[in-house]
Amino acid sequence: MENALLVKSLFLFLSLWGFTVMFLWFRPRIELFWKIVATLIFIFYVWFFWDELSRGYTAFQAAWFDVTIRFLKELLSLIFVNLLLFWPLTLIIVFYKADEVGAERLLKFMCVLTIVLWIIFVIYAYYHRGIDVFLFDKLKKMIPGAR
Repeated sequence: MENALLVKSLFLFLSLWGFTVMFLWFRPRIELFWKIVATLIFIFYVWFFWDELSRGYTAFQAAWFDVTIRFLKELLSLIFVNLLLFWPLTLIIVFYKADEVGAERLLKFMCVLTIVLWIIFVIYAYYHRGIDVFLFDKLKKMIPGAR
């Protein structure tokens, strides 16, 4: 599990999740029970992945820039791979959605998202060395405090 794609950026994924759980508590008209359940699920994941989280936090403190760039690259990869799951779900939602405008907007969004991701991955496939040099070396030098 150590080499899994998601585990390397688990600290940032769970940090983002924790931030959004805090937003949930400020959302009106959601029952307290469901807020508590969502928070307990988050706490369970924190407990379950505690070792990976502590290693991720240490790595983030040592080199926040590299960890952030790798997180963004993994996030794009995960979205790209999960399109295999998102597309069938989207088409089912579009089929059953009562609101025609909302169904069309969702379909347009998925089409544009997919095309943009394809373009990004084709560009990265051909120019990955130059992009990585720019992200990890040249951009790092431009940002003050990046180690």
